[in-house]
Amino acid sequence: MAHDPIDTLGKATRHNMLVKAECSCGNVRYCRSADLMMVYGEGVDPLTLKFDCSRCKPQIKITLLEVHPEHLPKRLMIHKPMKIDGKVHWHTERFRG
Repeated sequence: MAHDPIDTLGKATRHNMLVKAECSCGNVRYCRSADLMMVYGEGVDPLTLKFDCSRCKPQIKITLLEVHPEHLPKRLMIHKPMKIDGKVHWHTERFRG
């Protein structure tokens, strides 16, 4: 039985997924799909989200990761977006599945 592709933040959130933004310089950020959904909406394709790199200005590769808490590194840090005064602000916190 084939599954539908995960092409929205809403579907990624139902599967408890992380969004991984990886720069060619090696800079990597992880975000909960649920946090991104609260800012950008559930119908947005996570692979079209725009991320910047603080080190350089390259193309950023976006990947969806299914969360298996027993297989994640203990020190995984995620970046959480918050909308304040119409602007998106990011802060870092330790991932708790």
